[in-house]
Amino acid sequence: MRKSVLFILIMACTLLTAAGQDNRDDILRAVSLSERGKSDEAAVILKGMEGVEANLTLLLVRGDIFLRAGRTAEAKNDFMAAGQLQQGAGLYGLARCAAAGGDARAAVAYLEAHLRSPQRRAEPEIMLDNSFANISSSVEWKSLWKKEWYRVYERKSWEIEHYLKSGRTDMASESWEELASLYPELEVTDYLKARIMMAGGKHSEAATIIAGLAAGDDIPPAWRYTLAQAYEGAGEWYAAAAAYGKLIDAGHPDPKLLFLRSRMLIRSGDRQAAKRDLERYLSIDPDDTGALGLIGKTYAEEGAIYEALPYLNANVDKHPGEATAFNLRGDAWLAARSWERAAEDYAMGLDLDPENGTANLNMGIALVNSGRIDLACHYLRKARALGEKSATQYLSKYCLK
Repeated sequence: MRKSVLFILIMACTLLTAAGQDNRDDILRAVSLSERGKSDEAAVILKGMEGVEANLTLLLVRGDIFLRAGRTAEAKNDFMAAGQLQQGAGLYGLARCAAAGGDARAAVAYLEAHLRSPQRRAEPEIMLDNSFANISSSVEWKSLWKKEWYRVYERKSWEIEHYLKSGRTDMASESWEELASLYPELEVTDYLKARIMMAGGKHSEAATIIAGLAAGDDIPPAWRYTLAQAYEGAGEWYAAAAAYGKLIDAGHPDPKLLFLRSRMLIRSGDRQAAKRDLERYLSIDPDDTGALGLIGKTYAEEGAIYEALPYLNANVDKHPGEATAFNLRGDAWLAARSWERAAEDYAMGLDLDPENGTANLNMGIALVNSGRIDLACHYLRKARALGEKSATQYLSKYCLK
């Protein structure tokens, strides 16, 4: 499995606290490009950026992107510079560089030093890092993993996370009981209890636990993501937005945070702030279908159809194979009572996703209002069959003879 720039940075718990606003958005733009397979373009953005040599996180981000772009020598330079700023910080990156070049001995030497450092990554993360594919069958690699590098509570934590991701909440609970009996005082024990609660639908209780762990603002970024998800599950939209905001304000290098916060801001009623987040996010990733659709939908729901259309049109143009892009524009035309245009977009959306109940319902409504009753009844009947109960009132009014 390919490990993303974002995943690596989350696990490393590095933040861009020293970067200015302009630099932060350039960094987010580079991360976004690299995530989309455009590491060469990302490397160009970061190559000439001022202040990189004095910023640990910038060096790690740029080094990783250089490595993904195949610029191993430049990546190595950045990871070595990171190690000069903080002892051990560049060891993992240097191991990946050596592995990319097929040098198993050097890669394992760097990785062993990394495993002895406070910054060591989790074993599952390392094993899933495709950077080490070239050396995974080497004698050196196999010898490295004969040693025990991790504590019992760490392995138990990974086991619980694995069960949760697999949907085995019962097994996760059993493993947590073992963890709690051995390490009741550890914060990770409480955190994993909250994770299991979330899997059982107890989001409010889980949020209370994680919020207590986050009281000092000194928790892993991944835990704050979980806190935001717990608040969302509990319907506490503003609290979820604030949790995402903590990561944004700290400079966490994840462009998606802006999109995630915007969703919560909309639900909490702060549409203006949400639109600002979406505009900023689209300046970083102008092709994101979710963001284009959401900002267009937000304007349309406010009755600002002409402000919505540029985003909705761009979404259709950039994602002609996405039913949602057509359906969202159809929704905007429906709100504007432009029945024919709405029907055209719903027809395109239903060609791509014919089992969408809401689109069938809205298609029926658009056709009713444009006078094509017989055709409308076909879509209304299908909408009802797909679970859209509100189709019944239209069927009883227009389709019963």
